Amino acid sequence: MAKIKRSKATGGTGKAKRPNPARKKMSVKNMADAQRREVVYQKVLGLASPTARQVGEISFQRTYIDKDLLASEPSLMPTRWVGNRYMSPLQATQAFTEAYIEAYRAAWDRRFDASEAPFKQPCKTSFAMNDRQDMTCLWKARQKADELGMPYDLFCDIVIERWLYGRKTKKPPLPNQLCSGKLFQGWMRGHPTWDEMGERLYLTTWDRRFFTEPLGEDPVHAAAMRALHADVLHAKDRPARLARYLGANGPLTEARATAMFEAHLVRSAMALTSDPANQTDAVESYVPACIGNRSSSKKSPCYVCPFVTQCSALKKLGTQALNAAGSSSDPRADRRRQQDRESQRRRRDKKRNELAA
Repeated sequence: MAKIKRSKATGGTGKAKRPNPARKKMSVKNMADAQRREVVYQKVLGLASPTARQVGEISFQRTYIDKDLLASEPSLMPTRWVGNRYMSPLQATQAFTEAYIEAYRAAWDRRFDASEAPFKQPCKTSFAMNDRQDMTCLWKARQKADELGMPYDLFCDIVIERWLYGRKTKKPPLPNQLCSGKLFQGWMRGHPTWDEMGERLYLTTWDRRFFTEPLGEDPVHAAAMRALHADVLHAKDRPARLARYLGANGPLTEARATAMFEAHLVRSAMALTSDPANQTDAVESYVPACIGNRSSSKKSPCYVCPFVTQCSALKKLGTQALNAAGSSSDPRADRRRQQDRESQRRRRDKKRNELAA
């Protein structure tokens, strides 16, 4: 692909100067807010206790994310790309943010200037360091990827690719543009393909629970195994594909493979595997990643979820944590009321000054 034309106004260097196409610069106040938010965010992510971390994430989400978006999380769990289903909504959005930045820089490398690509920053790497508007845009875009069953890197690659070459624009999309426009649904049609899914199954970065036998019922592990089974049967070279999953770092033992596939296929795959997997039991019992975001809608899967009692308890703990920090159960509503009061105060002061003049 040809490089874009250089401007003549380059200061004699022969190299065009482009502004960083990132979001507008934060005000001093917003930057201070983001830094305080980041301190809380990193503390929450670093909590060792699973329950404490869940409560911390629930409190953080309710402080900065619209409650309607949070209420839709349970309905997205069955469609989310299987490799991301152990992630909480907050963890998933952080993963999406990182995938978006990486895809943005890769597109800049291909389309514009490779020397500039590593420095492009369409948003802050830490989700919490972005302003509130970008946080909401990133959350919505991640939810759209979940709705479509798309791996985050693939979703971002496709959106940015179509944005640049379909619209012939000179900048990749910013967070508020990731799901915009009438062409979006057409861009995603037919994705993910079998090949796109197969090359992203059981990556080494996946949660270790995917690679161990669950202690009890685990629908995420089961869904991943179904995807693996379909991937092997769809492959042109089935023994070679199965052998990939039987390797030392793979999710299948010979016994598990024999229960899933025909014996002759397993024998052929084992002949290609020098160091088969040797699994141990998982140490964590399954809980849905959306726990604590229970929806009251009758159409929500929450109504038939077996974790409803545990979920409600965590949601109450989140409310208690917010109350302890001096907030109500709806911090976003508190903030809107405070902003309204400040706005009214400024109008009254302005009117008073005008009358005094």
